[in-house]
Order: sequence, then structure tokens, then C-alpha cells
Amino acid sequence: MTMFKYAMLPLSAMLLSPLSTVVLAADEEEYDEMEEVRLLSTPSSSLSAGLGYSGDDLTMLGRYNGRSDQGAYLLLDFDLNQRDDETGTWTLVSGRNVGLSSRNLRYERNRQGDWRYFIEVDQLDTIDPYLYQTDLSGIGSSQQATGGANRSVQLSQERKNVKIGMGKHFTKKLDFSLSYRHESKEGERNWGQGTLSSIDQTFFMVEPIDYRTQEVEAKLYYTTEALQLQGGYQLSLFDSPTEVVTLDVSSLAANAAPRKTATPPDNQSQNLYLNGGYQLSALTRATFKLSYQQDRQDEAFYLSNPFNARANLGGKIDTTRINLGLSSRLSPQLTLKAKLRYDERDDKTPKVRYITTFGQFNQLETRTTSHGLLDATYRVKPGFSLLAGIDYKTLKRGDVDDANMARRETTDETTLRIGGRKNLSDSLKGTVKLSHSERDGSAWLPGSGVADTLTAPVSFDYVNSIQFADRNRDQLRLTLDWYATEQLSLQLVTEASQDKYSGLPLGPRDGSSMMVSIDAAYQLSDEWSLSGWVSTNQLKLDSSTHSWLDLGTLNFAGSEQSWAGKSKDTGLALGLGVKGELTDEIKLGAKLQYSDDKSQFDMASLVAPSDPQFAPNLSLPTIEYKLTQLTLFGEYALDEQKGLRVDYRYEQIKNNDWSWNNHTDYAGTSVTQLGQESNHFIGVSYFYRGW
Repeated sequence: MTMFKYAMLPLSAMLLSPLSTVVLAADEEEYDEMEEVRLLSTPSSSLSAGLGYSGDDLTMLGRYNGRSDQGAYLLLDFDLNQRDDETGTWTLVSGRNVGLSSRNLRYERNRQGDWRYFIEVDQLDTIDPYLYQTDLSGIGSSQQATGGANRSVQLSQERKNVKIGMGKHFTKKLDFSLSYRHESKEGERNWGQGTLSSIDQTFFMVEPIDYRTQEVEAKLYYTTEALQLQGGYQLSLFDSPTEVVTLDVSSLAANAAPRKTATPPDNQSQNLYLNGGYQLSALTRATFKLSYQQDRQDEAFYLSNPFNARANLGGKIDTTRINLGLSSRLSPQLTLKAKLRYDERDDKTPKVRYITTFGQFNQLETRTTSHGLLDATYRVKPGFSLLAGIDYKTLKRGDVDDANMARRETTDETTLRIGGRKNLSDSLKGTVKLSHSERDGSAWLPGSGVADTLTAPVSFDYVNSIQFADRNRDQLRLTLDWYATEQLSLQLVTEASQDKYSGLPLGPRDGSSMMVSIDAAYQLSDEWSLSGWVSTNQLKLDSSTHSWLDLGTLNFAGSEQSWAGKSKDTGLALGLGVKGELTDEIKLGAKLQYSDDKSQFDMASLVAPSDPQFAPNLSLPTIEYKLTQLTLFGEYALDEQKGLRVDYRYEQIKNNDWSWNNHTDYAGTSVTQLGQESNHFIGVSYFYRGW
């Protein structure tokens, strides 16, 4: 809203000139519009202050909202705007959630068409929703040990940002801006390590987070009537002072050497870009985006690697991006849009040997993506248009010595789209779009780990992953806007797709998705309105794979089998809201929301193993996540600007994610989460608006 005010100042000055006032005074409707513009260009401030109370300590519900602890909270929001009419200088001060740990504060001064500067501070705390019962000592430090006093641990993280910036208009065509951001992130995150030969268990660890990220961005804008350019440079620096965490496991095996794990290494990124648009004619516009990015990671290893002579990874990735666009209205009936995109990610990291088991070389992530799109809209008559389009995308990958799955150097995908948009009546409008896409690619490449991989009955390469597989996809999208009466409006959106996979004997086979969403609004009276919505979605994927007993010796005897898995994710969300005015002084509102998400996974043997103990279960337990939210508010106006507000919020989560519940695979540590959590929150505040 504030930026809109700035943009309206030149217009408001024109409208308020004596000549314009005389013209507008002759037309009452235009005069009302002028008055509205004047109000928008006039500084307006607001303040809301009060107290809130949260009834419970929270994990899942309090993960990001800054109210994880039971107790009282300061509720404070403000937006203070002031303008010096003589110089046209604005002073803007704003604060959001100032009394919570999810706060944001900003101070800005600017003179329209001349200069600007700002400073912004924000914070976000994160609570780990899992509960850890552990004997790990030294949590939060780089020296940790098993075998300590068993206790309950709650992990959390705190992120703080400080950003400063300035800008200067050198001329009407040339503008410059510069910003700097410093982010600190501190806390702990759950971590772990693999087994030792003497201890057949995984080890629970906690990563001590002490990250520092710095970002600098400079932008230069050049604007004429036909040409708009934006060029810039971005620099990002990441630093983690803690390089390695040592875990003492002597409580589990007296002669076991301490385990060491490296933390995320320091790295840096630079990006140089140029974006622009050019109005070739009154009906044709071209756009482009060009960028070149360099990512580097060369922090020294904390421990020399016995398999190579490198002191650091020498990570180096250069990325080039080119986006071109053209939009033209060739005739009153026909409009064309074309886009071309080229992304090249060149991984120049040295490829050397690091470990002796499978995947002993680091894998590079070189790839090139080319994507072209052409869309056409033909206006048959007023209220009726035909739509058509074609996409072509090709993805080329660099060499990968990963023997764990089949892969291919290139995949290509072509998509054809047709559709229409029509006013079915004065109150009903609809759009329908159909698309068909086909993806295939180059020959399948065997991995380096097994000879004759694609003909062996069991091999590493027998399973193709979903991003490589041949796939045919058919998709439908339908939207309807119905203004049934002056009081009632309905919007419907539905999407459905069907996938068929082929290529190798094992891997993804069939997939489908479906989504239906309905929104409704009903005006009960001039003072009261209702709103409601409901949506449902379903995602299915059938796949097959192969498993064996001993990867080290490739001994498949007794356990060789092929089996299928069917996953299904379903979701339901609905809501109902009402708001209105009980009297001139009293406003009321309520909103009820409910969502239910389920994940199911069924399994079956395709080729049963010779030893029945290795056969899969019929299905895994269903994971279900339910969320219920009720919000109520009431406002009482003391006068036109001041008043009191009461807010009430009830939330409940039910979650039976068995994969994290009573997880006891760690040595000396168990992980659980609450199956249900609820909370009542009430807040009372005083507001002062529009001064």
C-alpha cells in the first residue's frame, strides 16, 4: 500500500491542479475518484498494542509462530508514516509481531524521485517438533559423547537478519540501489552417524549450528519509454565456524576411536545478471533475462583423505542462464507468446577417489536444460477464445559413475496443449485446457559396478528412477466462475492427470493426480457476508523394484525378489467464514478451517523370494495428519479512529507419523512426537488507525 502511495503522487498532483479541478468538478463521479487518490497520497498511520496469552507449551503448533511457550505475550504492530510536504520526504516506520520471536522491524526514509535508504531487522525461531530422550552429552558443542545422564531434549534454532540498503535516482531514466544483508543462525539440529564394525548401531548426534551468511546486491536501472533494463551483481558468503564435531563412543566400546563428522563447509556464490524488456511496437514486446553464476567451495578438509592428495574439495560450479520472451498481438483476433530458456550447469569440481566402497568417486552434477514454449490465443468472437500451445524440453546430463540405478544421458519431453475460454452466459464463464506430453530419451547407460547389467536377472541398473523414465502424461484443467445472483458467487477449479511409464522392467509404472477446489462467497446483507471453500486432492504412484540380501558379495540366494509398491496421498481441506457489523461500533468475525492429509503405501511380491522371511508386508501403516483451526475476533470502535479488539484462536493437530514415533534405532536415544496437540490463545489489544 505504501509503494502504491508513492506511485500515485505524480497523478494526484496533476489531478489537483486548478484546470483539472474545474474539469473534475463538472463530473461528480470523477471528483470522487480524485478525492480517493488524494486520500491514498496522504500519510496514514496505525498502531495496535495489547497482550495475549497462550495456554500450552507447544512443539508442532509453535514451530514457527513465536508462541511455543505457555504464558503472556506482548502484541504490538505499527505502521507510522509521515511526509514533509515542502520537500516531499517520507519517513516510514513499521513493526510486525514485535512482541514475538517472529518479529519484523523496518525504518525507511525517501524523497520521491531522488533518494532512499532503509534498515530492516527480522527474527524467526524454529522449534523441532520431535522429542529426544537421550544419553548424549555435550549437546551444542563440538565435543559430544554417548553414555551420559539420560534426559529429555528439545532442539531449536534462532535466525536473525539485519538488512540495510540505499537507492539514488541520478536522472529520470537512471536509478541505482545497493543492499547488504547479514544473517545469523544459531541452535541445534538432529544429526547422526553410521555403524562401527564393533558396534552394530547408528549414533545420534546434534549438529551445533552457528552459521553466518552475508549477501551484497547492487542494481542499476535504466528506463525509457520503449526500453527497460535492470542489471545487477549478487555476492553471497557462508561461514560456519565449527568445522568438525567429535563423538566419543567409548561408553559403548572401550577401544573404539572417537567418531568425527564435518559440518557444512564455508562457500561463496557470485551472480551477474541483466534483465530487460523492449517495446518493439505498440502490439509487440520482447523480454530477456541473462545471468552468469559462480559457486565455490574450497574450505580445507579437517582431516587428510587417504585415497587422494587433495586438501579440499575444490568445488566449482558455473551456471549460465538465458531466458528470452516475445509477446505480440498480430491481429485483433490473434495473440502469440514465445519463450526460450537455456540453463547450463557446468560442474568443474575435480573428480577423485574418496572411499573404497560403491560410489568411490564424487559424482558431478553437470547438466544442460533447453526449453522452448509457444502459446497462441485466437479470439473467435467477444467472450469466446481458443487456446493452443506447444512445449519442448530437453535435459542433457554429464557423466555419472553411479552404479545404483539405470540412467540416460538425455531426456526429451514434448507437450501439446489445446483449450478454450468462453462466456457461457452473462453470469457464467469457463476455461478448459487439455494437454498431452511424451518423454523419452537416449539409450540406457549401465552402471560401472556390474558387467552386462541390463541383461542380468538382478543388477544395480535394473530399476530406473522417475526422472529418467519414459512417460506419457494426459492432463485436464477446468475452471468455472459463476455469479449465480447479486449475492452469491462460486469458483470451481479442477485438475486431473494420468501418467504411463515404460522403458525398463522395473521402476515407476502408473501414476495419477486429481484436485477439485470450490470457493463460494455470499453477501447476506450490506453488513454481513459469508465465505466458504472445500478442496480435495489425490496423488497415486505404482512402482516396482528389486531387492537382495547382501550388496557386498552380490549373494542373492534366498532373498532375490521383485516387489511392487502402491503409494496414495489424499488430502481434504474445508473452511467457513463469516464477518459483519452488529452495530455501527461493533464488528465480528469467525473462521473455521479443517484439513486431513493421509499417506498410504501398499506392497506385494511380483517374484516371491525363495526364503519367505524376505517377502514384503502387505502394507505399511497409514500416516495421517489432521489440523483444526477456529479463529474469532471482535472490534469495538470508541470513535472513528480508535477502538478495542479481542482475538481468540483454537488449534489442534493430530499426527500418527509412525516413522518418527518411538524411533529407537539410535544407540542410547529414542525419538518420539506427540500424537495430538492443542492450544487456546486469546489476545486483547487497543488500536488507533488513520491518523
